[in-house]
Amino acid sequence: MLGPLLLIVLGILFLLNNLYPETFRFGRMWPVILIVIGLAKVLDYFQRGQKKPDSQKEDQ
Repeated sequence: MLGPLLLIVLGILFLLNNLYPETFRFGRMWPVILIVIGLAKVLDYFQRGQKKPDSQKEDQ
């Protein structure tokens, strides 16, 4: 899930850099990449936490 999301964000940042070079400089936008990676990790953590194997459900 992280790979495709990261590619989309990079593509959007490069596109904005080409369309509006004075406003969106890629060098200043790198924190956005870190934020997206962090959000993807948090979402992945919560999605995995909701899916429990059948063996764990029977024990409870």
